[in-house]
Amino acid sequence: MKRSKRSAKERIFRPKRARPQLSGEMPCATVFRLVASACLEDVKAHHRGVRNGDTVAVHQTRVALTRLRAAIAFFEPMVEDSEWTRLKSELKWLNGYLGATRDLDVAIENAPRERLFRTARVESQRQLRRVLMSDRYRLWFEDMVNWVNHGPWSDMSGHRLVRLRASPAFKYHARRLAGWHEKLVNKSRGLQGMGKRKQHRVRLASKWLRYAIEFSEDVLPKNDFARWRAILKQLRKAQQILGELHDAEAARALVAELQQRAGTSRAGRQRKPLELLDRKEKSRLLRRATAAYRKIAS
Repeated sequence: MKRSKRSAKERIFRPKRARPQLSGEMPCATVFRLVASACLEDVKAHHRGVRNGDTVAVHQTRVALTRLRAAIAFFEPMVEDSEWTRLKSELKWLNGYLGATRDLDVAIENAPRERLFRTARVESQRQLRRVLMSDRYRLWFEDMVNWVNHGPWSDMSGHRLVRLRASPAFKYHARRLAGWHEKLVNKSRGLQGMGKRKQHRVRLASKWLRYAIEFSEDVLPKNDFARWRAILKQLRKAQQILGELHDAEAARALVAELQQRAGTSRAGRQRKPLELLDRKEKSRLLRRATAAYRKIAS
């Protein structure tokens, strides 16, 4: 079987972003602002492309928003406040439309002859364009920018919070990465016997740790970062493999959903399920992913 085209696209079209200029001596608050602002700049840079239906722009916007969520989660002890709770809800709303369009793009790449996907993509793009041109989206983006730079989190009192915002980033990053790494190692145990939901949670945790490591590169001392660079290589490999499995299952679910919408799933008329991965291929991919997580744990 050919390798999932989602993974190929991720290799070819990695974001050509200008990395924020960071250092380990910067206060944590400054590092957070720079990292989160860079993610929002990526979203802004691809806005027109997404509105026009460009598949790469849709993908890059999804990546930028996932990086943003990872950054906020990484600095959560310092930045979580009531305003972020509201903004997170709006981000979930936006991601729903972006995710639906992205899933269809991947499905079309993997099954280009599936007419159901192409028809659904036209409608999904229409809805996404309407969302991106709405006042709701515009206000969300402006509020996100304001929150990153001047949100309530930046003035919250309490000795621990004040100390954390001002502390050198390299200490915080080293401690936080170690904690995230330990959690992922625990979550990934028994991967081959996991259900789809648990596999999906492992995949998301892998993404977040990967992005956290990437924006820690200029914060940690070079000698300390060498270990994380090796882990990063395995994380990318594991994420790619789990992505292939996710794409195959998502495509099957899409076919069933679209057939049901079109009224073609009645008894005697249901089409043969779309099969992108057979059982042997799934087993092979899970073995490769398990091997990658063993290296991540070591």
